[in-house]
Amino acid sequence: MPTKTTRVDFDALVRRAGLTLTEDQIATFHGAFGYIETMLENIRRPVRGREAEPALTFDPEGFQ
Repeated sequence: MPTKTTRVDFDALVRRAGLTLTEDQIATFHGAFGYIETMLENIRRPVRGREAEPALTFDPEGFQ
């Protein structure tokens, strides 16, 4: 999945995190970073109400 973050910006994120990675590792992680960006967008977008969360609908007495 293509990433929205440029390689230069991704390199800055790696340095900021204090990671010591090889060039191959950085290239691999940057290639997969598009999936992380998609997950972050889904987490930050409130499309479901709180009633959609299973923890709020769990009935412990019905679980036997």
